[in-house]
Amino acid sequence: MNTKTIQIYDTITGKIVETNVSEEVYREYMRAEWREEKNAASFFEHEIQFSQLVGGNDGAFENFREFVVAGDPTADRAIMIADIEAMLKAIKQLDEEDKKLIKMLFYDNLTERECAEHYGINQKNINKKKRRILSKLYKLINY
Repeated sequence: MNTKTIQIYDTITGKIVETNVSEEVYREYMRAEWREEKNAASFFEHEIQFSQLVGGNDGAFENFREFVVAGDPTADRAIMIADIEAMLKAIKQLDEEDKKLIKMLFYDNLTERECAEHYGINQKNINKKKRRILSKLYKLINY
């Protein structure tokens, strides 16, 4: 088998190292490198901005921040945490009976029928209460 040598970045040592790879891997690596160079050239040629500079004191640029891209797990997690915090804050504003029903339905995973039996009312009334509470939560979160 013919092998080729390529230089790659070793994330453990933080250094560029040489490694032997098969001919097929070498071709794909070189093809990917070519695409990167082509994309970089296109980026600068068309002045596409994917980043923003944040100005500091005296008009100096102190910070450089990458633009948040769709599907970024860090950004997605931050958004999820913010959503959860907003939901918890909104739930705290509900009266005790509404909190109890939300807990039964969404935390204890009881069905509307089981909640209706607990309250001694029919399932349709539980459904109406649930929709009213969820509507209230939606308004609390979005206003």
